[in-house]
Amino acid sequence: MADKDKYYIEVLGKALDVLETFSHLGKRQLTLREVHDSVRLNRNSVFRILYTLAEHGYITKSNKKYELGPKLLDLSNATLKHRGLLSIAGPALEQLRDLCGETVNLGVLVGQEIRYIGVWESIHAFRVAEHLGARDFLHCSALGKACLAFLPFREVRELLRKTDMPRQTEHTITSLSALKAELEVTRARGYAVDMEESRIGACCVGVPILGNLGSPLAAISVSGPISHFKEGTVSSLARALLDVTADIQSKLGTTPLTEEKRAKITKANAPSSGIEGTPSSLRNP
Repeated sequence: MADKDKYYIEVLGKALDVLETFSHLGKRQLTLREVHDSVRLNRNSVFRILYTLAEHGYITKSNKKYELGPKLLDLSNATLKHRGLLSIAGPALEQLRDLCGETVNLGVLVGQEIRYIGVWESIHAFRVAEHLGARDFLHCSALGKACLAFLPFREVRELLRKTDMPRQTEHTITSLSALKAELEVTRARGYAVDMEESRIGACCVGVPILGNLGSPLAAISVSGPISHFKEGTVSSLARALLDVTADIQSKLGTTPLTEEKRAKITKANAPSSGIEGTPSSLRNP
């Protein structure tokens, strides 16, 4: 204990206690009083710790409530890479590519963009595929919107401030109000859709990989020529992506969407026929 006391930095320990409060209480947003009551430190000390963490991007504050900031997301992404996100997700994503026949992507947030850290190209000669390491805009890609939908909108606004939402096609969303509405729909149904928003002739469906507190760690998507996406295809691919994401999150040790939530998502978006327009490889035998 003496050796520990000698090297232990008390103020750093207190700051970590404050951060861990968000995990212990299981709430996305906390008031100063809630943090203070949990860590049982001097109220002024708690305020100064929160202020300092906010200055460094580890905490954000809005309307007198605090929540974990984007810097922790950066650390989470780095941790996932060290834990082998590709090795964990890769086999399932390759199997998904073989199942649906279209290109499957794995992306993470890097700054104000999505970076492709895994691409499993379609077996079709006529396909849509980004190269490994490519970057894409957040506001018009399925991977980007899947991540944005599970972030506080003030963080979304800050992330998009520097890129200014450039128009890529005539279908690109270029206003914050329209994007906010789109993200609300995306969050409610559990998946994002890029229907010729980033590239004419291309369609993409994306689902986030969420951490325990509901923040996006990464996202996966299926992309292909829009001619391959008939009625019912999007909802079928969304169901397949949700299944794969649940498996990946389980292996990562994060909490997947509940069966009730996933059932609600797929029921709300499934075509009336159940399989109309679904690729033959995704239909029940």
